Amino acid sequence: MAQLLSNLAVGSKIKFGKYQVASETAQDIIWKIVAKNHSGYPSNAITLLTEKIIDLRASDAQEPSNSDSDRQSYGNNRYSLSNIEQWLNKDSAAGAWYAAAHAADQSPDTSARTGGYGTQYAAKAGFLNLFTATEKAAIQNTTIRVVKASVDGGSYEDIARKVFLPSTTEVGLANESSIAEGALWAGFSNDASRIAYLTQQAFSNTPSSSKPSAVGNAWYWWLRTPYASNSRNVRVVYTDGTLSTDYACRGSYGVRPALNLLSSISVSDSTDVDGCYTLIWNTAPNPPGALNVPSEIYGGKNNTISWTAGSDVDGNLAGYELEVSENGGAYTNIYTGSALSFIDAVTYGLSTVQYRVRSYDSAGATSSYVTGSVKNVINNTVPTISGADGSLGTKAAPFTQNYTVTDPDDGASVTVVEKIDGATLRTYTPTLGATNTFSVTGNTWLKLTNGSHTLTITATDNLGGVATRTYTFTKNMTSFSIQPTVPFASESMPTRIAISVSRSIPGGADFEVMVCNNANDASPTWEDATSAVEGGLVHVFENDTKTAATWAVGIQVNVSRGTGSGACYVSGIGGNFE
Repeated sequence: MAQLLSNLAVGSKIKFGKYQVASETAQDIIWKIVAKNHSGYPSNAITLLTEKIIDLRASDAQEPSNSDSDRQSYGNNRYSLSNIEQWLNKDSAAGAWYAAAHAADQSPDTSARTGGYGTQYAAKAGFLNLFTATEKAAIQNTTIRVVKASVDGGSYEDIARKVFLPSTTEVGLANESSIAEGALWAGFSNDASRIAYLTQQAFSNTPSSSKPSAVGNAWYWWLRTPYASNSRNVRVVYTDGTLSTDYACRGSYGVRPALNLLSSISVSDSTDVDGCYTLIWNTAPNPPGALNVPSEIYGGKNNTISWTAGSDVDGNLAGYELEVSENGGAYTNIYTGSALSFIDAVTYGLSTVQYRVRSYDSAGATSSYVTGSVKNVINNTVPTISGADGSLGTKAAPFTQNYTVTDPDDGASVTVVEKIDGATLRTYTPTLGATNTFSVTGNTWLKLTNGSHTLTITATDNLGGVATRTYTFTKNMTSFSIQPTVPFASESMPTRIAISVSRSIPGGADFEVMVCNNANDASPTWEDATSAVEGGLVHVFENDTKTAATWAVGIQVNVSRGTGSGACYVSGIGGNFE
């Protein structure tokens, strides 16, 4: 797993870059966090200083052609023109980093020019040579303040560098010429905090003829601050952590570089065997392509917020973080995950909401936010439908279900849709508070197959509020008869009749059509016309008597499901007689 570099405390150790003193195998450089979001440095930067002295080198070589006799013999104490400053910021190959910084500048190319200690370093590669391209890109360009010696006009100059030496001010020593070169680093508090030791690598491989007697003994190390009263001396930290000074060309003093890193770099959750955190090089993901927010947001209702997928060059995009600001307040997270949408139940009564979303990867890096516009919340109370969802039981005959629709919002207009098994039966505008009837009768009933069915009543108001009532029932009807309640009157005796019956009768079911021409009699004479109906023929009445005062035609359709399965219904009866 990973965390952000910014999570680590001052004093934490980090491995970053590699270094080679001489010809030994390059080794990891161990740094210590000495400041976070330091004043005057890049915003939110993490300031690192090597935990120990990594090498012994001169600050600046003697300059034989300089008109200043001290600089001829002891080197130049102006940091911006020094050999050490140039070397620290170069990634050139061996022997290629040096370029004259001024007309009298001299390369640190011989032992004599670097104090006779054998630590000439013009033939070395630039300090950054063994850093990866990713590591170099992560180092922040930092503007630092450096006092100028009186021979250089006094006061100070501000220069921008990636790698630099600390100042007296930053390590908690006295300001040179009463000028603060930056601000105190949090990692320094007293003399003991400034005492430094050589790395084992530096101790074992340094070409210097002067070094501590043991790797565990403290040693001197350079600062960037000049001794402002002359042109040759540079400030150093003494072995006991106090302030001292010496010639710029002294090649036996320690180098402890400093630099600033982005706080958003990922690091390991735990330390390694050396007590160091490991940097995890990870590119932050790209933000989602778009954030889609409904044009109208309703309080007290679910609102779907969606976004398009982001991307990650490392291939480790993990998900998205959706946040909302309510009534102009601070953003709060409402969703973290890999989905591309989220249903937000907006609180009833809010005035405004504003959403933003960003991508995150498995290493903990995040993209910038994609932010939607401020949306006014429409606060609307949804309609209500009386009753409760549930089963209406088994039905063997047509039935109705009563219900009432209400809406507490003044002036609300409500539309109701009645459906059975998802098919719309009726859409209408009800009278709020009045009793309404869902009718499962007539052809609606007849067309339903035996088995389970679902009734839904949906009430939608003019502001999008929706209420739904759901009922279930089981139809169990094995037979039915259809007969007009009023016979068809005739002035004379009917002799023939042609009947058509619109129907769906499955195999195994019984279908019967009975007719009579004396339907007004107390006991009509019924005749079977089934075969005529099935054959599309005319049925000729056999009866020629009546007891009633007038003739009338009666029709009766009888259906019994029997062993038939599937749709079984009669949807229409028509015909004529003479």
